[in-house]
Amino acid sequence: MTHDLGPRRARAAPPDPELPFLAHLDELRKVLMHTVAACAVGAIGGWVLAPRVLRDLIRRTVHEAVVLSPMEAFNERMKLAIILGLVLVIPYVFYRIWSFVVPGLLKRERSMILPMAMGSMVMFGLGAWAAYDYVAPLVIRVLSGFMLPGMKAEIRLGALLDFVYNLALACGLLFQLPLVTMSLTAMGLVTPSFLLRQWRYAIVLTFLATAIITPGDVISAQIIMGIPMVGLYFISVGLSYLVARRRRASQAEEEVLGA
Repeated sequence: MTHDLGPRRARAAPPDPELPFLAHLDELRKVLMHTVAACAVGAIGGWVLAPRVLRDLIRRTVHEAVVLSPMEAFNERMKLAIILGLVLVIPYVFYRIWSFVVPGLLKRERSMILPMAMGSMVMFGLGAWAAYDYVAPLVIRVLSGFMLPGMKAEIRLGALLDFVYNLALACGLLFQLPLVTMSLTAMGLVTPSFLLRQWRYAIVLTFLATAIITPGDVISAQIIMGIPMVGLYFISVGLSYLVARRRRASQAEEEVLGA
């Protein structure tokens, strides 16, 4: 005897555990492709801007640079075009990377990481610009003071650009100091009073650093470069104070709500 059980309910297919991983890989592939394409487009813009930047940099520093091989001018313009192109497209690159990372972050992490990342890019850009506009011309002018009669300066283009790149990187990292102190204060590792008590050590270390970078001319190098660096330290202390005050207010509010 057979019983008609009616149409059997179709069983749902089990979810594929590899699908989310493959979807993430596909999204990562798109992000990388868009980033590479944006850098290529930016490099075209950098190629157009490179001659103007090179002329301005040479005018600010050595007034005349020499090339020692047929390919040197082309190679240096190409490297500068890539760097300028990255600067032009860095906002879009950051947007694409952030859009890929943000779904995996908690709301608190998003509110912390995004301002810090954007602030870091801005401060690095300011540091690099300070190296281009202020530090590199000053350092080269100070070092030229070691020239003696009978010496003739013939600065190679590649050496000049490498020197400026290194200074820009160093100044960009140095300008991260306010963000570092704010982060350490937010985590409770340092306090504004602690940083303020160390101001003597900060000044000494600052002028030691400028003495290493620009040896020989104390007045024009250590004072002119050291004072802005000391100012940056005290700006960092002020920002640390604001973060500490906000942290105390947040803790007090949590205690009130907990009670």
